[in-house]
Amino acid sequence: MEIPSLTEIEINLRHCLLLKADDLYFTLADPAGSKVRNEFLGIEVEGLADENLSEAEIASIDLARFAIADRVCLLLGMLERRQLSLQDEHRPDVEFGRNDALDFLEHFLSTLPDVALGGLDLTAARNGEVRRIYELAYAWLNLIETIEGAFYGETESSLTVGDLALLAGLDTRTIRNRCGPDKLIRTSADRTSQDRNSASPAFVHLHALDAVDWLRSRKDFHVSAVDPGWITQRLANANPANSTRGLLMASIVNLGPLASLAPAFDFTVEDARRWFDEGELLPASISEALIQKIQKFEGTL
Repeated sequence: MEIPSLTEIEINLRHCLLLKADDLYFTLADPAGSKVRNEFLGIEVEGLADENLSEAEIASIDLARFAIADRVCLLLGMLERRQLSLQDEHRPDVEFGRNDALDFLEHFLSTLPDVALGGLDLTAARNGEVRRIYELAYAWLNLIETIEGAFYGETESSLTVGDLALLAGLDTRTIRNRCGPDKLIRTSADRTSQDRNSASPAFVHLHALDAVDWLRSRKDFHVSAVDPGWITQRLANANPANSTRGLLMASIVNLGPLASLAPAFDFTVEDARRWFDEGELLPASISEALIQKIQKFEGTL
């Protein structure tokens, strides 16, 4: 996963803010336009901001004044530390990250003009490092949702082929070649119409266990371990099928991919896939062994 540096992000964010500032300037008639634009940036500007500010003046824009900068930093921290939620490294949660950070960043990017407003064209800034953080965080939150969703019986992943490509640092075609009904990462498809003659396109879902297992098998991919206490809590409230799916998912995240996990606990990859798909109750000896191993993380996280 290739994450831009904070310096690159801050430069790009300031350029995005210039686009926003000049948009405000053009929206209101002077003197109100200039006044609002200057108050927005926190510095005095003559004419168009993207044309007349020097690099030093752009660098002087105080990002601490902008709520959007704080949200970008929160998402960056989650990605850098491979956290399972926006504010907690080991307890999966998606809702807060989406509602309080990602959605705001999406809105901010969507409001930036894609037509040059002055003599300089800075519109490419809207597709720079800040958007990269948005795309990575979107994929990462889909990963967290997939992990959490297993405890609620979900067998299809929120992750897309594009998400896997971003998180693995590979191109989309490489990932697509690994996906299919009978491939390493199994897929299923739903159509918007039940009519067999319908030309509506199929939406492909990735298998939850396969997608996370494949990511976990990559040596350069890292994700924080799930808090054993959180796992125990979820298992206590889960029915047998959800307990099986959640425990298998948590075991992959905390202990390693199925290729190494299965022989260590005396089952096969095919066994795990079947248990997960059908929601079969795990053999007691395997379930107890996995839980005991996971609980060794308690107090070390």
